[in-house]
Amino acid sequence: MKKLVSIFLCTACISISAIAQSGVRIGNMEIILRKTENDTVAQITVGDPCPPCPSEKETRPKAKSVERNVNISDGFCGIGFILPDNSNDYYTTIGGNSINLDFGGSRRYQLTRWFALGGTMQYSFYNYKLRDAGSDPSFVTEVTGIPFERQDLRKQVFRSHNLAAGPFIRINLVPSSNPKKNDGFYIDLGVQGDFAFSKYYKVKTRSGEKHKYREGHVFNPFTASAIARIGWSDKAIFARYRFTDVFNSSALPMDLPPITIGIQFF
Repeated sequence: MKKLVSIFLCTACISISAIAQSGVRIGNMEIILRKTENDTVAQITVGDPCPPCPSEKETRPKAKSVERNVNISDGFCGIGFILPDNSNDYYTTIGGNSINLDFGGSRRYQLTRWFALGGTMQYSFYNYKLRDAGSDPSFVTEVTGIPFERQDLRKQVFRSHNLAAGPFIRINLVPSSNPKKNDGFYIDLGVQGDFAFSKYYKVKTRSGEKHKYREGHVFNPFTASAIARIGWSDKAIFARYRFTDVFNSSALPMDLPPITIGIQFF
């Protein structure tokens, strides 16, 4: 019995000595046993939490804001329809067959979350299907040189191939969190200048004759327009108003309708 008690006391002393040397940590609480000459002292300390929480004076990082001060480039294509205008100021065009095609690119600089500056450069094709130009006396005098009977005209069109460029401003009504991937919901307002490097009036008669007329002094090479777009995601509805004449007003008394409405895809 005495031997058993001696073994138990030796084991306890060894265990207390080991604890005193290493200590025990539970979470952020540490227990340390120190042995003195007369007694064993237990010391309990509570450390900082792990990981440490920010102090009251510290501020948490802000959520990532919308990207700004970035350059964004897009390619686009579009189709528009020229609105007929039957007033005395314009030659009659046939709606649905009078179209505009655009192929180009745009680049914009996102100044703020709500505002951007940009520009476009594009190729534009215009096809005006006409009804009465070939039988108009002024048009015959300045362009065709020979009269055509209206009932003999099977098809008459004015076509131009243009290079166009212009600046615009963008107002973001619903900003995108990532402008490089999604444009959000926006309005563009801008101007556009066109240079017609090829322009002509073409006639087909019911008897099978074909005529093409290029009159540089009658067909203006330069035109200017105002343009507005309402866009979302990768598409936009646009309206273009040409405020200069396609035909030389000193040569012809009437011009071509100025308004085009269509859709563009980016």
